[in-house]
Amino acid sequence: MLPHKKYKTGLVLSGGGARGFAHLGVVKALNEKGIRCDIISGVSAGAIAGAYLASGFRPDQIYDLLASQDIMKISKMQLPKDGLLKLTGLKKYLQSHIPFTDLKDLPIPLMVAVTNLNKARVEYHDRGPLADLVLASASIPVLFSPVVINGDQYVDGGVYDNLPVQPIYKDCKKIIAVNISPVYEEGRFENILKIATRVFHLGVAKSTRNWGEKVDLLIQPPGVEKHDILRTKHIREMFDGAYLYTRKLLADVIL
Repeated sequence: MLPHKKYKTGLVLSGGGARGFAHLGVVKALNEKGIRCDIISGVSAGAIAGAYLASGFRPDQIYDLLASQDIMKISKMQLPKDGLLKLTGLKKYLQSHIPFTDLKDLPIPLMVAVTNLNKARVEYHDRGPLADLVLASASIPVLFSPVVINGDQYVDGGVYDNLPVQPIYKDCKKIIAVNISPVYEEGRFENILKIATRVFHLGVAKSTRNWGEKVDLLIQPPGVEKHDILRTKHIREMFDGAYLYTRKLLADVIL
């Protein structure tokens, strides 16, 4: 007898900074097709989008809430003690929008991937302080300061797992994953932020590729890789492009 699966459809959202607006376009197309997720697993930008989606917000609503927030507006430059930037505004922004303080209280279960620097491991949390865990999940090392939770320092879960399929793999009948950080050949990197980001993505590429092969549907909106993960200048283009691409993709896919 096949093992019982707790959830019909799981949704996995990768990291990718401002490219996370593409996640919203994908989910909008999925919802219009009648596809609703029963559990979400997210990391970094995927954890931010996942927190809003799991709270009950629609993709268009989330877009409107976040569209005006350039990453440099919710970040604060600091002397590079433990990170070039500090995400001072993101936590307050999450707390002002999402009426839940603990992950376990969300209407849709959410798994957040974070990296425990002290214990040198990835951790997947479905309970605990929502704003702190999402903030930690989005804190790319070197770029952003670690987040302290229960005495340990946490950073972006993408250090180990930028496509967190693993924590929900055995519990879902079907899994749809969205990868917004594909790695392709690129030209010159003109500043330390872009170099640090590139090194980070190269480090997690193999794990992303391996887990991407295990899901029922992997969606990688074309063109997202050309956009800077720290700027929101082209978010409308990313949202609309991902939406249209997914609509076309679903026309030929049976789930």
